[in-house]
Amino acid sequence: MLTLVAFSAPAWAIDSARTAVTLVQQAAKSYESGDFVKAADLYQKAFRLDPSPAYLWALARSEHLAGLNEGAIEHYHQFIANPGAETARVPKAQAYLADVEQEVNKTRLREADAASRSGNPALAAELYLQAYKTAPTRVDWLFKAAVAEQMAEAWEPALQHLDSYLALAPPNADERVQAQTRELWLRQKLGLKPLVLVEKPAPGVAQPAAVGKTAMPDSGVHDAPVLAKHAELNAPPAWPGWATIGIGAVALAGGVVLLIGAESDAAQLTREQNHDAGQLITGLSRETALNRASAINTRAAVGWTATGVGLAASGFGVWWLTRHPAQAAVVLPTPNGALLAVRF
Repeated sequence: MLTLVAFSAPAWAIDSARTAVTLVQQAAKSYESGDFVKAADLYQKAFRLDPSPAYLWALARSEHLAGLNEGAIEHYHQFIANPGAETARVPKAQAYLADVEQEVNKTRLREADAASRSGNPALAAELYLQAYKTAPTRVDWLFKAAVAEQMAEAWEPALQHLDSYLALAPPNADERVQAQTRELWLRQKLGLKPLVLVEKPAPGVAQPAAVGKTAMPDSGVHDAPVLAKHAELNAPPAWPGWATIGIGAVALAGGVVLLIGAESDAAQLTREQNHDAGQLITGLSRETALNRASAINTRAAVGWTATGVGLAASGFGVWWLTRHPAQAAVVLPTPNGALLAVRF
């Protein structure tokens, strides 16, 4: 019984190898005739029977030429990682892999843009992330994924990916200012402290004690550590400046109106107290004239006071704004429209 098992296993292996060779011969004919779909199917069957790196290479190439991009990506990766792969073919496999991933990403990006326009930001975010996984240098795709997640009201993943983007993007990146504004808005939405990112110290340079390595939530797309610290925003807000300018403008306008009215009433009172040819006062009595004069003087005093207060308040507001300007505004799209986010 044991002897039978010992000799049947090699016989089975030989039969599998022979069957694989036959399938490969058929696949080669299909490949040469341009029927890459059939060739890929035959190479797949042969590889299952005999996991030879040569068959894996032929399978990946057939899938690539047949437009079966997902399978081609998977099998190029397997071939590159296979210890038995021909050394000369590994760089070719890497180049082919880059080509097919670029082609797949073009399709993903088109579908992601279409999903965003059609009101399906969750799908758009997933497609942007898939594209970013294959091209981790394209941090702009990571930013687009975060924007789509924010539109889908997936606040926490959006914040994680914005933090990752800000840690990876160069200082002059086009999306950086908008990413910072969105990140701040999301932290306020979730009740979190603002995150102040700091640069990594150069090798050999001591790291400041106030800065520590903060464990960022796993974004699922990279393992880049982030040096960060949490801090409250210490800069005074700009809204008091705008408020005092508004108050000052109202007070100034009211004071000017009161002064103009008082001057007009005083002129009218003077005309009404003119004497006629008989030296008689016409139009009003002495008591009435005194009462009206007192009211006019009171309005003039209030007018001058309001004008002074308005000028002082407006001046203070202008001074405050020059010292504490408002941060840039950004339009944040939402599923129900757009939200204008401005931090004062």
